[in-house]
Amino acid sequence: MHAFDWLLWRRCLGLAALISLLVAGVAISTDEPGSTLGTRLSRLAAFLPAVVVIAQAVVLAQCRERGELCALASLGASPPRQVLGAIAAGLSLGAVAVVLLVLPQSDVRSLFPVVGGDASFVALGDTLTDPASGVVFAPDGSLAFGAPNEPGPVARGPGRAAALAFVAPLGCVTAFWGAAPMGVLPRLGLAATSLVISVVLLHAVAAGRVSPALLWVGAAPLALHAVVAFRRAVA
Repeated sequence: MHAFDWLLWRRCLGLAALISLLVAGVAISTDEPGSTLGTRLSRLAAFLPAVVVIAQAVVLAQCRERGELCALASLGASPPRQVLGAIAAGLSLGAVAVVLLVLPQSDVRSLFPVVGGDASFVALGDTLTDPASGVVFAPDGSLAFGAPNEPGPVARGPGRAAALAFVAPLGCVTAFWGAAPMGVLPRLGLAATSLVISVVLLHAVAAGRVSPALLWVGAAPLALHAVVAFRRAVA
């Protein structure tokens, strides 16, 4: 990497750090009660690939306006070589996302929505009582909350390996996809497609209907799009 590559790397990382702080602030202020540091770390790790793309898009747009990428092209640098610093920054942030997931404090269950077991109510006199939660329904429709008498069914979601199978490929692919030359509408369209696929896969894995080994499929459209974009630019 030469001086301009390091400059791109620092610009992208600096902007990504600011966006990450903004994302973390919004997440903390809007989290539901009971959210922990572990759940927030895992969510931030899942958001980092999107943060990388935004930072790369802004920094590279500035470079094009200043003519910096055009100057590199006139010197014979290929399109991927022109944005090497931005790609390196994306890979660095992808590594940070992986590190956040492997920290002992992280709780990856927040990435996989799992529905708990159904409540089992029993009739006690003229009331309905759930022994697992202690909830009591009175005949007039009012609720009372007592102490649970027995442990309820515990829903267990996928573990850390499944979260890594989702975040690691996405973090690697977005480093190249975010730096690839393409229009705004194609980028937004592919981002929406990848988001929908990823959400469906996360729910399916949480429900046990799909193997966690297929979580990389969410990043596949972005990888194909990045290859096509760079090939068109080279041609």
